[in-house]
Amino acid sequence: MLLLVIPATARAQSAAELGWSFSGQLSGVFASGNAEASTFGAGVTMRYQAEAGELKLEAGGIRTDASRTTRRAVGSPEDYQLEENEVRETTAETYFGRVRYDRRTGGGTLVFVGADVLRNTFAGIDSRILLAAGAGKVWTDQDDVRLKTDWGVTYTFQADVISNPFLKSSFPGTRVSAELRRRLTSNARLESVLVSDLNFSDTDDLRVDFTNAMPVTVSSAISLKPSLQLLWRNQPALRKVALFSVDGTDTGMSVTRPFEKLDSLFTLALVVTL
Repeated sequence: MLLLVIPATARAQSAAELGWSFSGQLSGVFASGNAEASTFGAGVTMRYQAEAGELKLEAGGIRTDASRTTRRAVGSPEDYQLEENEVRETTAETYFGRVRYDRRTGGGTLVFVGADVLRNTFAGIDSRILLAAGAGKVWTDQDDVRLKTDWGVTYTFQADVISNPFLKSSFPGTRVSAELRRRLTSNARLESVLVSDLNFSDTDDLRVDFTNAMPVTVSSAISLKPSLQLLWRNQPALRKVALFSVDGTDTGMSVTRPFEKLDSLFTLALVVTL
């Protein structure tokens, strides 16, 4: 098994320096033997730092494929041949893109505009485009702790794999988010990001994205980064479930059921900075 994330910096810049900076990352998990599976992820971040504002662009995705092997023996117990049939299928796949511009207005306050694009068919989302605008505040920004919050209005265009007749495909809403970075020890820190989206057309449709990471520095170039992301939606998308009769016969029909409300993703990454 291998899990590796390698950011590559095109221009070495500190957070205080102005101009463009770039970072990219690759991640992979590979298993072979009695079970075969592979996960591959990639991401890129571009940032432009100006005197009064910051432009940030992000894009990435992750895909997991697994092989399922069925076996049967043909012949007699003393003389038989083993037949194997291997089917490879995608078991998880998600892609995203984000752009955001922050304009500082003084006293730690800021205004922002941004857009998010998401595709996650295994959670029932064929595509989601969210536009946002609002204001925020940086409460503290020091070497050992940084806290930032913001609030904005949103408008979402969403297409589900299975359409939900009780939810609109485009709707206004609101977003509240908070970011916390705190140094715990000389070589470890906590990074938390909380994002909450509410649908104004149906206030039961609430989404929460909560990510916590704890990078631990091993050397000047290497760190170990465990992270846990929790994705919760009060009204998840729908999926089709095959319908069988009580005697086990396939009726050829299906029913729709909602996905689980909570998805979680735990990652243990070896981070190499070049």
